[in-house]
Amino acid sequence: MFSAIRLLSSHPLLIRAVEAILSGAKNLPLRSTPVSAIPANPATTEPPALFLLDACSSQIDLGPLAARCRASSPGCKCLALLAPGTDTLPEKIRLFFWGIDGFVELHETWQKELPRAIQSLLEGRLWVPSEVLLAFVTHAKSLLDAQLLHGHFLTAREAQVLQLLMRRMSNKDISKALRISERTVKFHVSNILSKLQLADRHAVSPDHLAAKPLAQIS
Repeated sequence: MFSAIRLLSSHPLLIRAVEAILSGAKNLPLRSTPVSAIPANPATTEPPALFLLDACSSQIDLGPLAARCRASSPGCKCLALLAPGTDTLPEKIRLFFWGIDGFVELHETWQKELPRAIQSLLEGRLWVPSEVLLAFVTHAKSLLDAQLLHGHFLTAREAQVLQLLMRRMSNKDISKALRISERTVKFHVSNILSKLQLADRHAVSPDHLAAKPLAQIS
C-alpha cells in the first residue's frame, strides 16, 4: 500500500539516527527530504507514503504540513516526531484533529518506540495516547448529540465520514480511506452538514479544542 517512508527533516543527526533505526526495513525505502519539497498545491500526486514529520528542526506548523502531505500523497499516513515536554497533550490533540496519525517524543527511548509506531501506522492503526482519543470521541459525541436536538440521525456511513471530516480529511482522502467515490463522499458531507446544521466542513474540527482542559470539552 505504501511506496516509501519519507522523513521531512533538515537535522543531520536525526536523519542519520532514523536511517540507522530503519536500516533493516527492506520493503519500504527511507527518503529524507526537506519540508520545502512538499508543495502547497501539487500539480500531480504521488503514491501513498508514510511521512515522518520532524517538529524539532522545522518552524512550520505540522498541522498544515500534514495537509500538504495528504494533498501530494493521497492515502498517506503522518507520524509526528516531537520534542519531549511536560505538557504535550494539547498539541497532540490539536495535531490529531489536523489528521496526524501518531506521535513519538524524542526522549531517551524513542529509538525503540519509532519502529513500533511505524508498524502500527502501516497496519492501519493509530499511535496516539488514550487521552487524545478521549478528546476526539468526546467532541464527536457533542456533534452527534446536536443532531438529536434537531431530530436528525446520521447513517452508519455518514458517521464514518464525520470522523474523517473531524480530522480535516479532504474528499479525496475520505474516498481512499472508505473506498467509495469522491462523488459519494460529497453527497455524504452535504447530508452531514445539513443534519448537524453546520455552515461548512471546517466547523467539525475546532482549532480551539486543544486549548481547553479535557474536563471542559463537551
